[in-house]
Order: sequence, then C-alpha cells, then structure tokens
Amino acid sequence: MNDRIIPWQPTVIAGPKQAMLVTPETAVMMIKKAKRPLMVVGPLAKRQPVLDHTLKIMERWDLPVVTTADTFRVFNERGVETEPYGIVEITNLLKDPEWRGVRGEGQHDLVIFIGCIYYIASQGLSTLKHFAPHIKTLTICKTFHSNADASFPNMDDEEWFRYLEKMHED
Repeated sequence: MNDRIIPWQPTVIAGPKQAMLVTPETAVMMIKKAKRPLMVVGPLAKRQPVLDHTLKIMERWDLPVVTTADTFRVFNERGVETEPYGIVEITNLLKDPEWRGVRGEGQHDLVIFIGCIYYIASQGLSTLKHFAPHIKTLTICKTFHSNADASFPNMDDEEWFRYLEKMHED
C-alpha cells in the first residue's frame, strides 16, 4: 500500500471541465472574437507594473472595466473611468442572461479577470462556470485558475509581464 502523502494543490482540481491553458496570442483571439467583453480588475492589479499593463490592455481593446475592492480609487485618481462593483455583486449580475451589461448594450459574452484575490476569484469563476453558460471566462493572472474557461499558467512576475505586454502590443 502506498502511504505517500500528497500535498494539497489548490490549482489542481479534478473535474469534467478544466480550464484551458492559453498563451497571450490565444487570449487576444478570444477578445477579438467576443462581441461584448468585460474586464474585471481586482486589488492585486494596483501595483506597478501590473497596473500599467492593465491600463494598456483596457485601452488597446476598448474594454469596459469593473473595478473591485478598493481598486476603483486607484483608477479614479488616474482619470480612468470604471464601474465599481464587489466581486460577488458583478458575479451575480453576470449570471443573469437578461442583464444589459456595464454599458447597457447587452450581456457580456467574455469576462477577463486580472488581479483578483485567488480564493475569491475561484468562487466567482466556479459560480459562472456552473450558472452562466452564456459567458466565457478568461483569467490573465499569474496564477492558473482551474474554474475559468481559459487561463494563463502559473508563472513568475517576469514571464507574466511579458505575457501581458503581448496582449497590448499593436
């Protein structure tokens, strides 16, 4: 009998629907294909250079943005228009196929997460996976999110910044 103890790994979850690992090129293709994408920015995106990359991605793709936690203040101080929502609040709105979206143009079809605290994002992504089949989810965080439809792999900051840079290059 094998008595070896295997440590718990929060990013490895057994289940029928695992996230697809994506490159920046694939993430860009997902954004191009989406009719009404939305970016959800969490508090971990407030630090430099994550904030700079996030702002460039928003601008490059003209994404409507929801800021969670105290992230709204940082964007507001820079003169960047965002919608402030709690992560639970925006998750509940996204579940509703009748919601008109942040810009009032209709429900979003792709939601891109960056900088959300892992355990909270995981719960929100799980909720969307099970209760919002009309939405695809993409995480462009430095940590793999198994509950997303597509996610960057686990990586160090240097590699992550290269990935993010490729998402806003012309």
